[in-house]
Amino acid sequence: MSRVSQSEAWRRVRGVLELSDLVLEVVDARDPMETRNRKLEELLNRLGKPLIIVINKADLVPMNILKEWKEYLEREHPTVFISAKNRLGTRKLITSIKQHAPKLPVRISVVGYPNVGKSTIINYLRGRHVAETSPIPGWTIGEQVVKAKQWLVVIDTPGVIPPEEIKDEALLIIKGAIDPSKIDDPVPPAIKLIMRIKTFNPKAFMDRYGVDAEDPMELLELIGRRRGLLVKGGKVNTRNAAVAVIRDWVIGKLVYYYRPGVIGNA
Repeated sequence: MSRVSQSEAWRRVRGVLELSDLVLEVVDARDPMETRNRKLEELLNRLGKPLIIVINKADLVPMNILKEWKEYLEREHPTVFISAKNRLGTRKLITSIKQHAPKLPVRISVVGYPNVGKSTIINYLRGRHVAETSPIPGWTIGEQVVKAKQWLVVIDTPGVIPPEEIKDEALLIIKGAIDPSKIDDPVPPAIKLIMRIKTFNPKAFMDRYGVDAEDPMELLELIGRRRGLLVKGGKVNTRNAAVAVIRDWVIGKLVYYYRPGVIGNA
């Protein structure tokens, strides 16, 4: 099956939501506000569907920060934090589904930006590998209906992006919603990502690569040289260095976090 267009993905997701009794919105623990999909939440509100926010990748963020985000987001919706990959907190997710399901058995859908971990969560709920997972954004290309338990049916969906964000590559990079190898020029969005990471975690690049610089372009050069990403003549291939930085962000090798109430725009 070919990858679906975003307009087709939104059509499919709406159809799934209309059939769902309860919806899980998966967000990234490193940046919950930027990875909340407000357009999806507005659609859910219009459809009158209950929502649980699932803060995934909790292994990347300190526990006290996770607790603050849970308290903050629960002002709007029930919230749990988990690490689906490491199976931390996943029993609390099951408990929350049972608690907030309008009826049992229940049909739930799992939504969110590409690459926030939706398929990994479904794999956990089923108890064995059933949905393909990949660190490449946009891997899920269609709905997958899974009978996870006797009382639980789960529907995976394509990751969807609000139309107004489609052309903002830097924003999509931060959200982990775009494959860096598909970007014509990954350097400008990589520089914006570097600036955002350094705002919230100044030691991130020293911790990851053993190099640092105040100037993001200089930092890309240092990272490229450290990684051996060179072209003829010994010059750094800054494009490949930019792709490496973006990919490390997507797969969780670069980390930042901030407390609720902090303005999320670097």
